[in-house]
Amino acid sequence: MILALVVGLSVAYLRYLVGVQLQIALRQAENVANQLQSVALEPVAEGQWAALVERWLVGAPNIAEIAVTDQAGRVLGGTSPARKQWINLPRMGELAGGDFLSQWRAIYAPRQEYEVTREVAAGEQKILTIHVAVSTALLLRGELDGPIRGLAWLAGFGLLASLALAVVFSRVAFRPLDRLGEAIDRMTRGEFAPAAPENKPARDEYTAISSKLSVLGQQFSSLRGNMEQLLQRLDGAVLLFDGDDSLIIASAAAERFLGLGRWQIMGQKLDDVFPAGTELGALVSSAARLRQPIVEKLVEAGPGEAIRRILVSVELIDDFANRRRLGLLVTLRDADTRRQIETQMEVSSRLAAISRLTSGVAHEIKNPLNAMSLHLALLQDRLSREGVEQGPELEIIGREMARLDRVVKTFLDFTRPVELRLADVPVAALVEEVAALAVPDALGRRVRVAVENGCPEALVRADRDLLKQAVLNLALNGIQSMPEGGELKLGVSRIGAELELAVADQGTGILPENREKIFRLYFTTRKEGSGMGLAMTFRVVQLHNGTIDFVSEPGKGTTFRVTLPALESA
Repeated sequence: MILALVVGLSVAYLRYLVGVQLQIALRQAENVANQLQSVALEPVAEGQWAALVERWLVGAPNIAEIAVTDQAGRVLGGTSPARKQWINLPRMGELAGGDFLSQWRAIYAPRQEYEVTREVAAGEQKILTIHVAVSTALLLRGELDGPIRGLAWLAGFGLLASLALAVVFSRVAFRPLDRLGEAIDRMTRGEFAPAAPENKPARDEYTAISSKLSVLGQQFSSLRGNMEQLLQRLDGAVLLFDGDDSLIIASAAAERFLGLGRWQIMGQKLDDVFPAGTELGALVSSAARLRQPIVEKLVEAGPGEAIRRILVSVELIDDFANRRRLGLLVTLRDADTRRQIETQMEVSSRLAAISRLTSGVAHEIKNPLNAMSLHLALLQDRLSREGVEQGPELEIIGREMARLDRVVKTFLDFTRPVELRLADVPVAALVEEVAALAVPDALGRRVRVAVENGCPEALVRADRDLLKQAVLNLALNGIQSMPEGGELKLGVSRIGAELELAVADQGTGILPENREKIFRLYFTTRKEGSGMGLAMTFRVVQLHNGTIDFVSEPGKGTTFRVTLPALESA
């Protein structure tokens, strides 16, 4: 504000100063031209005009040149003897009456001259013209430079003084605002200072606002808790009915559960949205009629033949003061999806627990195992030197110790933190490589490997080697599950912002009692299996912010699906 004030006053003063200086120069030029005009008709001998006009320059510092010309523009006399022909200049009167920017540019532009003219006539015939030229660049600029420098110093001092005063007073005036800012920061962190007693008068407006903020923060904390509870219920379909049982709010997920668009069901009654002839409708209607809430009741329902298991919750919104129902909130969740999420979270927590609890045990086993291997080698060497025949027991001990050593090494590799080398990986090329690696094993088991690539240019941000090993584990498991031969399909497809890698076999399938165990470390159903493959695959997918699930039917096969965040196409 001070800067704008100083600039405004400075411009106004400069405008006044420039205008006054131009008016002075204009008056001087007009006076000289008028005086020359009064004596121009007096007899003047040829060549004496220069001496005549020279004396008029005394006392007129802004005048650059004076000339007297005839009707043809030839110079008869003047202050510049070398000039023979006069070239007309811009009018000084137009400059003096013009706008400030034009005047400023004229004064501080490269050398430029303006003139004042007077005509001398005998009767009605013009015979002479008097030209008085004013130099704005050299003469007027010299008159203005001194006042402008003084004005610049004064404006600079005013700005510095106002800045210093603003800093001093702002530190004093804004100190209460800093306290209010700290109170707001505490609100965002969930820390609230106790409110001031109501009977204690506030000393100023800032203290009153601070007290109100404290109370508001406590109310905001309670409101945030309620909002978090509400958001936790939005993982499925949410339908809100008013007191007349008309639908007023429906989330987008409701279309998936009901098979109808929201524009079709908005405004409909509760019995129309949930027909009483269905199990779901009967459950919701009874809860509304009996005014009894329902919490995650499992029912089987769905549009058409797409029957799914649904968790239903019904909450009543009551006006207790007037003893009437204001509305009804119905929440629908997919029970199978929730079970899969819970299973994956359980597997993840188990793997993390195994890693934390047994990595130290593995190191403790490694040390005595190395000592036992060393002493067994020494014992075998001593028996050989003494000529004692070594029985098969020592060979069995050595072989089992070597196997135990491999198991411990494998476990340590699994529990060791993994450093990802992330890059933009073309998924189609990676699946082709996995198929090529799986073909030799597939040929020996009469299995045909097929690749279905629906996204040839799809990219993911991943560690190429780890992701390839994870998909290869799924492919080899699928091949080994088809002892009678069959077909293994590797597919890539895009679902919204994610890519899905599918590995489908025609094997024996996974028994229901084993489906929650297959991702556990060391769990296997094959005699030659190590129980590490699927656990490692699950870990790799988690490291890439992805998910893995499967569907299986005993005797018909299993399909594993790995979902990863997709990048834009190359």
